[in-house]
Amino acid sequence: MTLLGLRRGVLAALVGGAAAWVSGGPTAAQQPAPAWPNRPIRVIIPQPPAGVLDLLVRALAEPLRQQLGQPLLVDNRPGGNNVVGLEACSQAAPDGHTLCAVSFEVMTTFAHVQPSLFARYSSIVPVTQIARNAGVVLAHPSVPVGDLRGFVQWARSRRDLNYSSSGAGSTGNLLWEYIKARESLPMEHVPYRGIIEAFNEMAAGRVQVSYIALGFALEAIATGRVKPLAVLGADRSPRLPDVPSMGELGYDFPFSSPWWGFAAPARTPPAVLESIATATRAALADPELRTRFLEPQAYESVGSTPAEFAAIVERERAGAADLVRVAGVTPE
Repeated sequence: MTLLGLRRGVLAALVGGAAAWVSGGPTAAQQPAPAWPNRPIRVIIPQPPAGVLDLLVRALAEPLRQQLGQPLLVDNRPGGNNVVGLEACSQAAPDGHTLCAVSFEVMTTFAHVQPSLFARYSSIVPVTQIARNAGVVLAHPSVPVGDLRGFVQWARSRRDLNYSSSGAGSTGNLLWEYIKARESLPMEHVPYRGIIEAFNEMAAGRVQVSYIALGFALEAIATGRVKPLAVLGADRSPRLPDVPSMGELGYDFPFSSPWWGFAAPARTPPAVLESIATATRAALADPELRTRFLEPQAYESVGSTPAEFAAIVERERAGAADLVRVAGVTPE
């Protein structure tokens, strides 16, 4: 080989080696993607501990661990009417190791009531709807009436009544603003950091009425700590057959069923989202979870696919505009 040919051969080898290094080389290209999940999965709950959403996720954690092979680490981050935790979720690495627990309100009504706050976490993507429940309108036992119609008649002559909720844009806030506007009731809104705090303040008699998911209130109703005035929707609940529905009493409030689910940071791989949804659906079928928690709390388990949940969110976010309108709430 001539000296010129040798130089050309060495140059070609160097160029080829450099190209292989830049592209990762044959060995790097053949390396499989890291298995998922390969460490514990953090679930951000944007509400205080012991709330409805918190209890649901904690009850689901063990059967979901059995499905995924990794534990769920619950990370309560209340504050800012759910925004603190949800914004942290939106900014987390989109690798499937961070989820956030979401409710109907934060995915739908907040877009219309608090659009600037909603924008701070609006990039999160639906993963799966976990469960639904009925909603119930409640009063402290000192309220001397048996249903919502009776409460309205009694409340018209008073100027010292308050209702509690978990904040602006929550179902409780919109529900009672709707009733106030329709019936011209002089009531004041007292917001709290979470729905359980709002419920407990009502049960203690510091406010007169409130709202919560039926499952959480069943024991308090049975022991007489609180009094049910109506259930949301057109029909009575089999769990409270003697309590009238909103529709039965002549109220057309366009919402009947609170729900909860999982969401994830944008750009989380679709295959990971599908795996989380599939694991959640299997976990919800766990017999011990159903008999210990879901059925006693009157939950209807769902376990939807990401596409199904996204369609639910899109449909109900559009419908929430009417909900905010009939409640007469001005966007902040």
